[in-house]
Amino acid sequence: MPSKSTSSKNSAKKHQSKIESIFKPFTIHGIKFRNRILAPPTIDDHSDVNGKVTPAIIKHYRTLARQGVGTIILESAYVIKQGRSHVNQLGISEEDHLDGLEKLVNGVKKEGATIGIRLTHAGAHTSESACGEQPVAPSVLNFGRDYDISREFEQGDVEEIILSFVHAAERATEVGMDFIEINGAEQHLLDQCCCVKLNSRDDEYSAKKIENRFKLAVEIITAIKKRKSVNIPISYYFSIFDKIEDGFKPKDLNTMLKLLEKAGVQIFHPLAAHAMNKCFENKDPLCQWTAKYTNKPLIINGNIKSPQLLEEAATLGCADWYAMDQSIFERLQWYEFLERKINP
Repeated sequence: MPSKSTSSKNSAKKHQSKIESIFKPFTIHGIKFRNRILAPPTIDDHSDVNGKVTPAIIKHYRTLARQGVGTIILESAYVIKQGRSHVNQLGISEEDHLDGLEKLVNGVKKEGATIGIRLTHAGAHTSESACGEQPVAPSVLNFGRDYDISREFEQGDVEEIILSFVHAAERATEVGMDFIEINGAEQHLLDQCCCVKLNSRDDEYSAKKIENRFKLAVEIITAIKKRKSVNIPISYYFSIFDKIEDGFKPKDLNTMLKLLEKAGVQIFHPLAAHAMNKCFENKDPLCQWTAKYTNKPLIINGNIKSPQLLEEAATLGCADWYAMDQSIFERLQWYEFLERKINP
């Protein structure tokens, strides 16, 4: 039996190895990443009124890549105008969007970073002035005075929504994205389906069972995976903290992850207000709970804005990428700052 001293030394070596790996290249799903630092969507409202990429967007993300970010996820892009949340939101719903997106992808890759795009449908989280029609959602909803009352989606809407995500995934592949991420958070459509407070349906898309809550997400992912033209990994972005108070349990998280994994999700991106916040009777952070139920690669995300928090997140031992808070990128020579603090 190893002594306490030996065990302590081995533990320290594993700890240090995990921290050092943050700044080293690695490969997942055949894609090479130069480090484990990830920049989640950090700007919004910078596209033109038609959802096209602007020079400001290209400059912003190229600068992040040039400064050392390993992976970039672009801001949520609407897959159909019906799902546009605001006028200057980035779009990937039309062929006209491709030229700007391709220039953006090429620019970021020239700087050495990997890039993906988050695909979204706002559901009821929009207004008629932004999306051009009455919003559609799982139920009749109104998020406040800046939004319009939605109508309940019908089967015809479901088919159109699924197809719009498929076409968006094809466009993302065509312009050279390394992966896509499905937005299952931020109170957008897929998140609305999963929330008992927002989904009062009484059919196969109801919130009465976990399988029903995630039925639309599963159908979208399944349809994307069936397209031979889409050969890049799919990430799924989600948060559960607002659902725990409504009875969401660890077994529900397990079921959710298994459903999405079976449909074709290859990366999971759980979001917490703080990466180290514990959930489910304060036992473990969400990233660790997620790792208990899936062996798919994970992105840890939640207010990581200092070397200390980054190191603490690394010690969990479950993440493959570390999504840094925007505030860290506003610091001059932030990459050197992080590496110097963590690997003195």
